[in-house]
Amino acid sequence: MTDERQPDGSPIWDETLSRRQILKLGGSLALGSMMMPLIPDLAESTGSAFAATRETAKLSGSLTIWTYFDQVNLAATQFMKKYPNVHVNVKVFPGDYETKMRLALQTQTSPPDIFDLDVNYIGKYIDGPFPENLSKMGATALLKDYVPYVRALAKDKNGAVRAVCDTSSPGGYWYRRDVAKQYLGKGDVKSVSAMVDTFPNLIKNGKKVVQESGGKVHLLASYDDVIMDARHQMKPWVYKGKFYIDPRWNHVLDVARTIYNDNLDAKLGAFSPAWGAAWNDGSAITFGWPSWASFEIDPKKTGNNWGVAQSPTPYYEGGRYSAIYQGSSNKKLAYEYLKFLASPAWQIYNLNKTQNMPALQSVFKKLAKSYKPALFGNQPIIETYYSIAMHIPPFRSNQYYEDVHGLIYGVISDAFKAHQSNAEIFATFKKQVQQKFPEVPMS
Repeated sequence: MTDERQPDGSPIWDETLSRRQILKLGGSLALGSMMMPLIPDLAESTGSAFAATRETAKLSGSLTIWTYFDQVNLAATQFMKKYPNVHVNVKVFPGDYETKMRLALQTQTSPPDIFDLDVNYIGKYIDGPFPENLSKMGATALLKDYVPYVRALAKDKNGAVRAVCDTSSPGGYWYRRDVAKQYLGKGDVKSVSAMVDTFPNLIKNGKKVVQESGGKVHLLASYDDVIMDARHQMKPWVYKGKFYIDPRWNHVLDVARTIYNDNLDAKLGAFSPAWGAAWNDGSAITFGWPSWASFEIDPKKTGNNWGVAQSPTPYYEGGRYSAIYQGSSNKKLAYEYLKFLASPAWQIYNLNKTQNMPALQSVFKKLAKSYKPALFGNQPIIETYYSIAMHIPPFRSNQYYEDVHGLIYGVISDAFKAHQSNAEIFATFKKQVQQKFPEVPMS
């Protein structure tokens, strides 16, 4: 942990323990309960899509789902409305869900029919024996219309679908339109995106904000947003069986270092008190942030003045993938539940209820003009998110991806303070990877 302090005297959180580890829970625990339903009236109006029919009433049985995310109850409730003779038992495990899940499946001790895998560790299980091959049940066609990277993350090394996700979780630069207009001259999405969608523009306008505000306001909350957001544009750290550093990381580090050294960011550690305050006091204009997480905003202080701009490197944050346990005796019923998650009706309902962006491209397109949350001044923000989602490469995950990536934040933070070069950063990083994962060949 670093001993550097925030402007308010509070410690800057170690980035490996802040934004990444809290967001990796996908908004579960306290964060899940704080998500803001932006258009509750539309959410309720789509509920009629789940009304039971004579046909859906024919399906009966009981399912057990294990998850780390309490909003699974929302999907289960709507599923049971559509299928009134089916009972879904959702068990939410706060804390170390992954360990509980793995032990139950390994020992076959009362395992669930469906178990959730977070995107941060799906790579450890997607090729293993626990998830059922869903392609044999028709899931390849089910995900045909999905955003490419969401579909890729659901597949094993042979291309078979092993899990289903109902969201895409793209991220952008959230910003206050009134503050942006004050210091950048314009506050509309198109103009602000043009000011931050490339690294040169980000640096140029970062200098402008500092100059215009006398150093009291910064364009970026933290240089870490640049690093965090770039990772999904890069080839995985373990690529084709070997440790690999994408050469493009050199440029990303150069940009982040310039932002850090020239004080173009507010240097606010995610989830620190100062960072939380900055969302509402206008001291930082942009925050690299996923679509579903609005819990830091107090509309009473900010008004409905928010916008979402496209960042220099399109990225996503989060994702919960539901798999059927290969030993389940309820596979047919479980697959009906996964089909429900992949349906347009559910994904539209979920978007309007929880702000989770859909996985289906058709839903993005259908709501491109009509989804206008009040918090964002009734702007059609889904257009921005769809563009972001479609510019993210469809890489599969692997068992090392997120664990390896988590090592680099501390290395970069220490290196910037010590004025180290990229070569020194990579050397330290490589050494740490070797120590933690000695089985990984070094390229």
